[in-house]
Amino acid sequence: MKRILFLALTLLVALVGCGPSWEATLIQPDGSPFTVNRDTLDSLAEFAEEEGVPVERVLFAGEHYAVERLIVTDTDGTRREYDWAQAAIDAWWQDDGQVAIDGETFPASRVEVEPPALLEQVEASIVDIAPTIAAALGIAAPSQATGRALDAPRADHVLLLFLDGLGYVRYTEALADGLIPYLATLEKPRVGLTTYPPCTVVSTASLLTGAPPSVHSATQRNIHKTETETLFDTATAAGLRVVAVEGYAVSFNLRSAELRLSGDRDGNGSTDDNVLANALAVLEEGMPDLFYVHFHGIDDAGHEYGPGAPEEKAKIREVDAAVEQIVEAAPPGTLVIVFADHGMHAVNESGRLGNHAHLIERDMFIPVQLTMKQ
Repeated sequence: MKRILFLALTLLVALVGCGPSWEATLIQPDGSPFTVNRDTLDSLAEFAEEEGVPVERVLFAGEHYAVERLIVTDTDGTRREYDWAQAAIDAWWQDDGQVAIDGETFPASRVEVEPPALLEQVEASIVDIAPTIAAALGIAAPSQATGRALDAPRADHVLLLFLDGLGYVRYTEALADGLIPYLATLEKPRVGLTTYPPCTVVSTASLLTGAPPSVHSATQRNIHKTETETLFDTATAAGLRVVAVEGYAVSFNLRSAELRLSGDRDGNGSTDDNVLANALAVLEEGMPDLFYVHFHGIDDAGHEYGPGAPEEKAKIREVDAAVEQIVEAAPPGTLVIVFADHGMHAVNESGRLGNHAHLIERDMFIPVQLTMKQ
């Protein structure tokens, strides 16, 4: 009798542990079905929180790279539509198949995505930048790069200007408002797509390796290095001089580069003026083969004051003027690449009025601007 009770209890525990089976269908961009079930969520367990797995992680696994609207049909046939820019921050897929979005929790059966119209205009990706630079300098691209080399001429030097937080949508707004008169004189930017989540750490890893997070493994904000070969590695191995100018500290490991940290030496609350001074000092010493300059101020102002705030606009003007000074000081034969790692959207959160890291238009699209200095 005891043995029978023990076996029954064991079976009950096993059944409870397994839970009821469920399955939902996510429609991929090409129209094919992507099955979502407990195995899917288990494969995304590293991103799980108490509330469940972020719905965006499931969408990204289903090859969605930007979302305008989300349409979810539940098991009763009820159809719900969401403006993803509003709903993304608090949307979770739970182990029992329930989806929690916008204060509602229900079992999902079918999920469809309407992408932003801008997605059809994409001409480049952040993973294309490393192969493009390698081709321009005549060296090997990083060994695991998946990006393609964009059309650009051979160059004696490459100047990589990293404008943190100035996404493509904000770039076009700044252009219309006359905030970037110098950038407006350079070649028209291509509509680019960054990697998910759109944050500096992950985007920088994709920039340097020419590969997505599934390759370089820097999948979250708290991962600051990669074992995957980077552009700086290949350039240094080819005998080229690589110099990187940063702010207070590096957000991602920039191995194989001469690093110049700038800090806020004058105590004015910004590193950008010091980054500019360091960049000009490097150019006075002699243009490196590959020169990486990272301005953080637009992102900082966007977080603190929100995109479009007077303080953020002033910072965009300041960085535009700094870019002009650096490009004018660079020698002819320099390929200038201006890009952003991600964009920024308005929020009303404790301590910040702007944020990013979602599969939405303002966060995911970036400018990629290539100009050869004559």
